[in-house]
Amino acid sequence: MELDRIYCNLFNFLEIGDKIPTVIMGVINLSPESFYKGSVYEDLNRIEHSALEMVKNGAKMLDLGARSTAPWSKKITVKEELNRILPAMEILCKTIPEDIIISVDTQYKEVAQSTLNIALQYNKKVIINEVSCLKTDPSLEDFIIKKNLPIILMASKKIPGDLLYIHDIINEFKITIERLKSKGFNENNIILDPGIGHWIEEKTYEYDLKIINSLEMLRKLRKPILIALSRKSFIGSVLNIAEPENRYNGSLSATAIAVYNGAHIIRTHDVNKQLIEIVKMAEFLRENK
Repeated sequence: MELDRIYCNLFNFLEIGDKIPTVIMGVINLSPESFYKGSVYEDLNRIEHSALEMVKNGAKMLDLGARSTAPWSKKITVKEELNRILPAMEILCKTIPEDIIISVDTQYKEVAQSTLNIALQYNKKVIINEVSCLKTDPSLEDFIIKKNLPIILMASKKIPGDLLYIHDIINEFKITIERLKSKGFNENNIILDPGIGHWIEEKTYEYDLKIINSLEMLRKLRKPILIALSRKSFIGSVLNIAEPENRYNGSLSATAIAVYNGAHIIRTHDVNKQLIEIVKMAEFLRENK
């Protein structure tokens, strides 16, 4: 692999980076407060079937989350987050193949620790998906360093997703990465998410469009880039579609552009043949431009 190319190998069996097929991360959402109600698994019996279907269709990672981070959502306690996520984690660990990585979407050490304990019982691999750039619970940072757990960092300064410009996103990432490195964390275990979405009132759809179009600048940090844009509000604003259920076409279009601009991981509610073909086409266009 060329030295100037972005590359990592999570757990020595999932390669991520340039010249490698885009990794698909399927969403398993346990939060009724979420903006897209159609994505919520309130019936645990659906999780086994859906997880296996996502894997069959090409997902290499499954993102399990039980707390909505939208600022207007009802806040829940860590205890409630645990009550939601632990039974689902048990189901996933019993169901999916060993080479599928479980991404735990949480901002709290207690949740990370409890889900990891379950994963270890079943010999499953866990990465933490942390949307506050390690601002919410400082003890989570210490836990991740101690366990050397891979992490997805989402760009944030004070609250999740509050950064508007790519330069500010890059600067905040630099600060967090340097702090982690100074504490002995392996920087090859870091994935970056610029934070697409209407996280704060000031962040209108134009900011999200500019971030997606500026991914080349984010490559300067030499870390794999994850994009989470599935059915989000910026798509609804552009297409004048209020309901997330009707934003699928817009999600596919934005996904193709994100891959073309350099995304290495796509987090999506919809893992299917159509998505896989669109991603593959965008990869070929990117490599031959």
